[in-house]
Amino acid sequence: MAPTFQHIPVADIALDDETHMMTYRPQMGALRHSVTRAGVLMPLHLRRLSERVHLQVVCGFKRLRICQEAGHTSVPALVYSAAELPAERALLLALHDNLGCRELNPVEKARVLWRLQHDFGYQRPTLIEEFCPLLGLPPRAATLEAYYALANLDDALQAATVEGVLPLETALWIGRHTATDAQALLALFTGLKLGTNRAREFAAWIDDMCRRDDCSAAWLLHHLGVGQLLADATLAGPPRVEKIRRCLRQARYPRLSAHEQRFQETLRHLRLPPQISLRPPAYFDGAQYQVAFSFGTRQELQQYAQRLLDAAAEPAVDDLLTLL
Repeated sequence: MAPTFQHIPVADIALDDETHMMTYRPQMGALRHSVTRAGVLMPLHLRRLSERVHLQVVCGFKRLRICQEAGHTSVPALVYSAAELPAERALLLALHDNLGCRELNPVEKARVLWRLQHDFGYQRPTLIEEFCPLLGLPPRAATLEAYYALANLDDALQAATVEGVLPLETALWIGRHTATDAQALLALFTGLKLGTNRAREFAAWIDDMCRRDDCSAAWLLHHLGVGQLLADATLAGPPRVEKIRRCLRQARYPRLSAHEQRFQETLRHLRLPPQISLRPPAYFDGAQYQVAFSFGTRQELQQYAQRLLDAAAEPAVDDLLTLL
């Protein structure tokens, strides 16, 4: 039996039943403008459950909300019985209704995969081979695990992921921490809005220091004064990121950072021209420096060669050699 088209009183709809809601953090502006100008062009899809008085929404949550806001007393809808549209088919109908007009955000994709497995018993091979590509995700087991984890993250982490201020990988990493640590880490990463590679670098340093010092992430960030740097109104954008990066790096690699600082101070004493570069071995783990310089004339070659000979006589060279 086909669904029936009716104009349903808003009062007959279960407004608090979000069982089949697909949208997370919806953008309502364009749809609100459309409904205001032209009314509801696409009917809602509703289910009539025998044990309930009110109808259950399957598709059209945003349209219904806008109609409520506008004071509409009824909405056009296709009404199904529970037998015509079982719960599993209702979820799939809601999924395809959304996919037909937009791309789902990461949290929406995560919730779909989670429900398909945990509510309806879909097996992993089916989810990986059929539903991951349908949702625009790589068909891999690791993808499925990551999105399962995302579906169960705290709302603040999910929101930051959807808003694009937190890479998915970082959100999942933060989600593995205690509530106190997660709060501190979320403030750091959303305050800086790092890309995936930079966020991965910060996360690795924080993990390493927490293991090394047997401390929590929240304590570490407080001890390093990261909160004050985030709150410093004189810092913003790349300068803030660089200052906090330098703070974390110095704490993670104190000996290397000290060597780098001494190297730069000593290099200034040599007063080499910018055409001459002096490079230490990587991580100062080696026995030789490298010198490179550029020239365009015989006179420049002689000039820079002489400048290197003069620098070789400086006491600062001895200081450089002690760093190796």
